[in-house]
Amino acid sequence: MSRAYWRTPGAYKKLQTFDAPGLASQFVRRHPDYVKDRERLQEMERQGTLDPAEADAFARRWGLLLPDDD
Repeated sequence: MSRAYWRTPGAYKKLQTFDAPGLASQFVRRHPDYVKDRERLQEMERQGTLDPAEADAFARRWGLLLPDDD
């Protein structure tokens, strides 16, 4: 949805199709701090310096892991 049309009711039609996790993912992926974190991790991956513990911390920080079923 374009920022220019945020007041247009039709711009929100697609949002009505999301379940709670889908809507949350749309919010998180636009969060400026998430974008910075993601870009930092992507750069580390490109350079071959991505530490799995750092990737896990990123996922936990942003709630990207599903809880264990136990």
